[in-house]
Amino acid sequence: MMRASFLCGQFAMLLLAAGSARGSGIFFRKSPPGSYRLGLQLAGFALLVLSLFLELYGNDFPIVATATWIGLLSLEVLFAALICTALNARKRSAR
Repeated sequence: MMRASFLCGQFAMLLLAAGSARGSGIFFRKSPPGSYRLGLQLAGFALLVLSLFLELYGNDFPIVATATWIGLLSLEVLFAALICTALNARKRSAR
């Protein structure tokens, strides 16, 4: 379940990044309206909750599962930041 939790969390981080005011400029050509960004953020938070539930389901000890989920969350944030940086650099070099 850790792989499913990690993939779900990674997709959630990318949705949260795309839903932010600055991150939407990286993922989209024009900045989407506020309601669309809010929908992306809500979907990202829902996937984060699903990621936590998957991690809790796959482990017998909830405290260990929660600590593992927090560790995975930090990796997911790091990978999302690297992906956004690479996309932003690619977008700037294309100009």
